[in-house]
Amino acid sequence: MDIALILMALVPSAVLLWLFVSSDKYPEPAGALITSFLLGVLIVLCIYLVYPFLSLVESALPPDNPYLLGLGHALLMAAIPEECFKLIILRRYCVNLRAFDEPMDGIVYGVTVSLGFATAENLLFVLEGGMGVAVGRAFLAVPCHALVGAIMGYYVGRAAFARKERTALYLKALLLPILFHALYDFPPMSFRMAERIGTAIPGPTAIGLNVLFGAVIFVMVRYVASITRRMKAQQREGKTPGFGFSRVMAGRVRVDHELRRSRLKRWMKAYREESGPMDLLFAALCLMGVFCALAGAARMGSPGDPMSRLSLAAAVFFFVYGIGFAARGMGKLTARMVRERKETGGSG
Repeated sequence: MDIALILMALVPSAVLLWLFVSSDKYPEPAGALITSFLLGVLIVLCIYLVYPFLSLVESALPPDNPYLLGLGHALLMAAIPEECFKLIILRRYCVNLRAFDEPMDGIVYGVTVSLGFATAENLLFVLEGGMGVAVGRAFLAVPCHALVGAIMGYYVGRAAFARKERTALYLKALLLPILFHALYDFPPMSFRMAERIGTAIPGPTAIGLNVLFGAVIFVMVRYVASITRRMKAQQREGKTPGFGFSRVMAGRVRVDHELRRSRLKRWMKAYREESGPMDLLFAALCLMGVFCALAGAARMGSPGDPMSRLSLAAAVFFFVYGIGFAARGMGKLTARMVRERKETGGSG
């Protein structure tokens, strides 16, 4: 095994991780960072389990259009599954850490989780593709994962400390990284698909794809630089971690016109303000994981195949975890409605 290739796969992630972690005025515990990084590494296994199902969906795309194939591959096989798993780790583990005590921590943990995945993925690609792949990914793919992780972490950090609109912030934490990731992957995937099906991409179109690729990288760099400066400026103002308010929203005093709200409107307000909706979203993602894992088990072949058994075990895990998410999400929303009813004197 070539030590130089392994170093080329690991060093870019280590440098980027050091840059983001050292930029935090209030350093995070090493144990929390290491655990977050390793959870990011495990995303590779999760992606492997859902690939069989995603490849079935991708096979329905037009086989002679390199642009649709490239976009489909960028979305289905990379952006959507990878960013969904990253958000689950951030929301279910990182945000619940005691050390997660300020919005800036969202960027740090977002980058850490993303680089954990990027390191494992990079190691696989580099050992297979050699030094040329290692150099290209060191300057492009790995930094892209770090940038996308910073964007996701920024919105997760804001949502964790938001007094309202948590759901909108969490949706931005998911949709914006998917958008940037897909746009970044679209040009190279289009070229790759054109080569696979033996179609030549016209010169002007090739120039346009390369311009799009460069523009996406430029926008991500500027965006991450802007949000990082914003968070560091808040730290320089001398505010202590936590920024003076808790992640747990205190009960609010309702005004007169809110006393007449219907139960449906109360439930919708709870949906917007509490974290219960995210539990329901994760329950839906776990349900998708059940179907993906079952499809993977069916595609592996015989029930006795080791990977088929592993996929079935993953399906059971996703199912049990999804039931837990759904129960807790509905419990939070129900508790919110009961609390509102008590605050308003039981009127309804």
